[in-house]
Amino acid sequence: MLEDGDTVLNLVGAVLILAVVTGLVVVGLNFSGSTGEGAPDTDWTIERVNDTHVRVTHAGGESVRTDELRVTADSVRRAANWTDPVSDGESAVISASDGSLVRVVWNGGRGDRSVMARKRV
Repeated sequence: MLEDGDTVLNLVGAVLILAVVTGLVVVGLNFSGSTGEGAPDTDWTIERVNDTHVRVTHAGGESVRTDELRVTADSVRRAANWTDPVSDGESAVISASDGSLVRVVWNGGRGDRSVMARKRV
């Protein structure tokens, strides 16, 4: 009878270990970061328009989907009216005070993030 109890305990232990390992694999896959695609190969220009605004222009390269594109001024996201996808020659004017650090950031999801352009204006 004691053998049956040991067998059940061994089985429960094996199931618990399998559940923990499976959970760790799932968590690891969710936080693995890169999907391997990487940011689009794109050139950008950032230029001051007046005391309170700058123009961000797609200056060549691959098109970028608007849901993957962020423009920030001093780390604050700014609204940019882009057509989807953003392609060569398209520009947007955003608010940015004098001395602001403007960044164009590609965010591909799941940890894929890349600063494509930055300039202090």
